Amino acid sequence: MNDLDALPVVQPSGTATRDSDGLHKRRGYWYYSLTINGKRRFFSTRTTSYQLARKMRNEAIQQQEEGRLPTDLAKQPFERLAADWVNGRQGIVAAKTLQTDRERLKPLTEAFRGRRACTISGSDIHGYQVARAKVVSNGTVNLETKVLRMILRHARIWSRIADDFRSLPESKSGPGRALSPEEEKRLFDTACSNPLWSAAYLAGVAAANTTMRGCELKALRLGRVDLANGCVYIRRAATKNDSGVRPIPLNPTAAWAFARLVERAQLLGARDPEHFLFPAFLHRKTRASAEVRALGYDPSQHQKTWRTAWLTLTRLAGLKGLRFHDLRHHAITRLAEAGVPEQTLMAIAGHVSREMLEHYSHIRMQAKRQAVAAIESYNPERPAADVSKVN
Repeated sequence: MNDLDALPVVQPSGTATRDSDGLHKRRGYWYYSLTINGKRRFFSTRTTSYQLARKMRNEAIQQQEEGRLPTDLAKQPFERLAADWVNGRQGIVAAKTLQTDRERLKPLTEAFRGRRACTISGSDIHGYQVARAKVVSNGTVNLETKVLRMILRHARIWSRIADDFRSLPESKSGPGRALSPEEEKRLFDTACSNPLWSAAYLAGVAAANTTMRGCELKALRLGRVDLANGCVYIRRAATKNDSGVRPIPLNPTAAWAFARLVERAQLLGARDPEHFLFPAFLHRKTRASAEVRALGYDPSQHQKTWRTAWLTLTRLAGLKGLRFHDLRHHAITRLAEAGVPEQTLMAIAGHVSREMLEHYSHIRMQAKRQAVAAIESYNPERPAADVSKVN
């Protein structure tokens, strides 16, 4: 349904002419009416074409019967509609999801600020995709337009755009980077060389040996680390979705890393089981020109990022561009190469998409081929196949 402005609920007067098909003309334009919440409201088709106006009225009636008629939210500026949508998700989705939604809203709000939501068309969204794809990856653009779709559905205006929308193609080459044994040693030798990188170093060792995401490590609480039984427990508040809730057994390297992290957290004031394993460092700046004032660590809040340390140490290790999240893929790859069954792999790693499972299945086959190749000893002269006997 197009952007239709509702007129006051009064009977058109003067020169208005009415037909039996529910359309009437006023000042050269066709209008129709709908009863919404018990009140009769008039809408302009903004066209002088009778056939087009009749089609628009029929579409509006059909949308009303199917519960897809745009709400009054559709007339709001996009930034106000987006704020209404994201605020309505509080308490429904995880805090991390809400934070991610807000981050993906920033470029969307910048692009559509001041636009009434009901005026956003398929061509507008395509233009956004083209412009954003010059700056970020297609996958990132698709995640942003997913948020846009949810916002427009909130106002019940997505249905008229859906047929014109296409997601951008994404690379199907598989997950992120997996390190060779030499690269892994170089990474962690570099990371442990500077005490200021201790959080990034220990988090990296943990991720590479457990498949844990960065967000899961940051949101992990002391009470979820069971060193006595060699296990950590991921709860819903710390992960992306319900499938991420899982216990993860610790190998000796991971157990060592978590023991050091617990010691570090206790030195920074973490005592209660609900305190975070990565306490947040607090600071305050009262004026733009004032120096940052350190306020110490707060174990009731978790560290937000170790990005600066990570970028520096990966560059010095000769692994520029390696993402922290790549350590999760590295760990899953090693599990696949070890021949771990699919169900066990998913139980350890949590959510893994179907495309990724297919990729790791390929890795498992490669590992098996290398394994059987390693035991080959007898190498007889193989006669050429007699193609004449092939059916």
